[in-house]
Amino acid sequence: MIPKIGIASNHLIHPTKKFNTNYVDYIQMAYVDGIRQSGGLPIVLPLGKPSEAKDYIETIDALLLAGGQDVVPTLYGKEPIQELGETDLNRDQFEISLVKEALRVHKPIFGICRGQQLINVALGGSLYQDIHLQLGIKTQHNQYPTAFDVPTHHITTSSDFWLKQLFGQRLLVNSFHHQAINKLGRELNVAAQSDDGIIESIESNDGNIFAVQFHPECLFKTHSTFGKIFDHLIDKAVKQRKNPIKNLIRSVS
Repeated sequence: MIPKIGIASNHLIHPTKKFNTNYVDYIQMAYVDGIRQSGGLPIVLPLGKPSEAKDYIETIDALLLAGGQDVVPTLYGKEPIQELGETDLNRDQFEISLVKEALRVHKPIFGICRGQQLINVALGGSLYQDIHLQLGIKTQHNQYPTAFDVPTHHITTSSDFWLKQLFGQRLLVNSFHHQAINKLGRELNVAAQSDDGIIESIESNDGNIFAVQFHPECLFKTHSTFGKIFDHLIDKAVKQRKNPIKNLIRSVS
């Protein structure tokens, strides 16, 4: 049976010319294509209430949290600064509830860009609201208008965590962000860093949570090696499906 990967959707906050209301949930096809090419069945989870998280997580084998808006800083105990971008508290609260429910039943969680940041906040960590202001970072971590599928800077993987196992010690990646992890959340480890010290990947102690700050969904079609990241997600989902009772017992013991 094909492993089901739930992708938490983004939410259109402001009306546009095409959609004259903001009642639109969506996800970029690149995430869907990444899951499909590795043998998974993508299921888009529309924005819901935190109380619905249990039912959503029951229907999938693994959770993917995608990119998007900045995370609301009050969720990690900070006041917003002027450089903070657009936020969506409803999305934040819903995705945090998905993370907590997936953790409870020990289902794999994979985060991309904002997804990595949201996971960190859900586990009690904090963020830099703007790395250029707060850290004095000079590297361009938002490469726009350079194309999404063009790698622009190197990262170095850490120890024997998941990203080093897939790619070795050095990796050239793309970059579209201005927020980043500050204090790590509970049971999370740094799996890769940029040359200027930004956390580019994390992994939990048990390996069931893993994330990247860059965008492999934009890279794998022109740089096929990045497909290994989605392969890793599918492998985790398959293992979860084969041992659901064992994993649930481990999560509540």
